[in-house]
Amino acid sequence: MKKLLLGALLTVSVFAQAQDRVFNYTYQSTVLNQGQKELEVWTTLKTGREDFYRGIDHRLEFEIGLGKKLQTAFYLNYGYSKGITEINGVGFLESKNSYSFANEWKLKVSDPVANKLGSALYFEYGIAPDEFELEGKVILDKQMGRFVHALNIVGEMEFEKEFEREGNELEAETEKEYVMQFDYGLAYNINKNWHAGFELKNDNIFEEGELEYSMLSAGPTVSYANNGFWINFGLMPQITNFKGDGRELYEHDGLQTRLIFSYVF
Repeated sequence: MKKLLLGALLTVSVFAQAQDRVFNYTYQSTVLNQGQKELEVWTTLKTGREDFYRGIDHRLEFEIGLGKKLQTAFYLNYGYSKGITEINGVGFLESKNSYSFANEWKLKVSDPVANKLGSALYFEYGIAPDEFELEGKVILDKQMGRFVHALNIVGEMEFEKEFEREGNELEAETEKEYVMQFDYGLAYNINKNWHAGFELKNDNIFEEGELEYSMLSAGPTVSYANNGFWINFGLMPQITNFKGDGRELYEHDGLQTRLIFSYVF
């Protein structure tokens, strides 16, 4: 009986190493083995704001397992958006492009199968021409039979330089934004290849020390994995803004659609 249980644990662990996440927004504690590498491609479509708006974000990620339950990753990010911008009461259709680089570090503390609770610590910094971001996560997860639970407690700091013209002079000002985010995912292992479930995301955005928005989003997610290749797809509609009357659709998306595919080698 003990041999069967051990075999089951090893099977789950091998599968987990081949796919370190079955969610699109919620991270799990699994890390790559030493020397193992993974290439991930993310695409997020952003729609549903009050004025005409379309946005798409692309992220190319290269992960490396460093051993001792540690991994790092490097990201190249590109974003494009088009929307209505008002200047002196007149609306203009404006397009924007963004580019950034990011680096993450993830340390696994405990295992979601072998231990009572899986856990990991995560740190990421991002650099853009006019922006600098810091992000930290506490990652908790648990495998219970065919169910996978994951909870992330996330803190972000964003420093963005904005330019305003005063007469003939151009003045620069650094805008600071703080985000406290809670992510939760629940997935069911249908078979060795498929997971299906849902995710919840609560974004709390602070500006100048005051809570400006507290948005709740929730939606379905599905993932497929086979021979080191995996693909995740999910929908994340905004449900409500706890700090306002209904949804906040002026500065934030009504719907995000995300696709991630990856290959481990």
